[in-house]
Amino acid sequence: MSRQTLLGLDIGTRFVKCVEMSNVKGSYLITGVGLREVPAPDALRDTLRDLLRESGFKTRQVVSAVSGRSVIVRYVTMPFMTDDQMKNAIKYEAAKYIPFEVEDMILDYQRIDEGTGGEGASKEMRVLLVAAKRDFIVDHVDLIDEIGLQPVVVDVDSFALGNGFELAGRIKSEAFDWTKIAALIDIGAAKTNVNIVKGDTSYFTREIYIGGDEMSEALAKRENVDVKDAEKLKREPANAAGRVQEAVASVLDDLCHEVHLSLDYFENQFDRPVDDLLVSGGGAQVLGLDEAFEKAFGKKPVHWSPVEHVGIDRDRLDAAAVEAYSSQLAVAVGLASRIQKG
Repeated sequence: MSRQTLLGLDIGTRFVKCVEMSNVKGSYLITGVGLREVPAPDALRDTLRDLLRESGFKTRQVVSAVSGRSVIVRYVTMPFMTDDQMKNAIKYEAAKYIPFEVEDMILDYQRIDEGTGGEGASKEMRVLLVAAKRDFIVDHVDLIDEIGLQPVVVDVDSFALGNGFELAGRIKSEAFDWTKIAALIDIGAAKTNVNIVKGDTSYFTREIYIGGDEMSEALAKRENVDVKDAEKLKREPANAAGRVQEAVASVLDDLCHEVHLSLDYFENQFDRPVDDLLVSGGGAQVLGLDEAFEKAFGKKPVHWSPVEHVGIDRDRLDAAAVEAYSSQLAVAVGLASRIQKG
């Protein structure tokens, strides 16, 4: 049975974001949004409680996400087998790719392509394998419980991006080109998530440990100010726009280089170019990003709004405000969009 209302909770290093989405007569509607800055790592629980108290969400059921070095994503090729056979084999297959004891991990998997590479015993399939350290997941779920929410699913950041993109495609329906290859690039504070997708299928993910914090640090050094002042200047440059762009240029060059490596890997593996670069996240708003991407890739990125094709409950929310910072909500919207999967 499909859930009618669900929260998507994105716990970042600098901000926590939460989106409440409802299924209203078959249409998707954002009925609540919360966003708060985390002042310090030890303030995370209180920040989350404050966000939940002030946002007035109607449900406590939540889909959250994990990421980082305790989460491993691999795309593996296996001999073709049935679902029952794969369930028995996946643990042994995972041991080939995971540098930890499999018993200490929580595993999940999904068949991507099947029946390729020949007939009979030579037939192969591609499988998405996800492994997360058990203690890491237990701590995450304990946090969700402690703040009074009911965990429904624990997802991975980069896959949440894909779910949000898929939701937009389903809403746009006939106007959406499911054959195009899109690189979803979400630039957060500490890292950048890359998910290369075709329609509703993910073919490559990567975390790049370059983000908005590194840009702020470069600006702080350039302007001889502390990082908090640099953050403010980065968001509101006024007549310092040229200096901001100059200060973050080398960081953007490094980021573009790493993204380029990801695109090259995908294109070499699948012999297909990436058609579109879709950027989101707080770091995507920095001055000079479009120019850096155009220089590196020969085209400007598309600034993707994950709420563009989703209804907003205007009786409960300031739609203009939600749309203004929607770029930061890509992961949270993707998590809440799990409502479509029931």
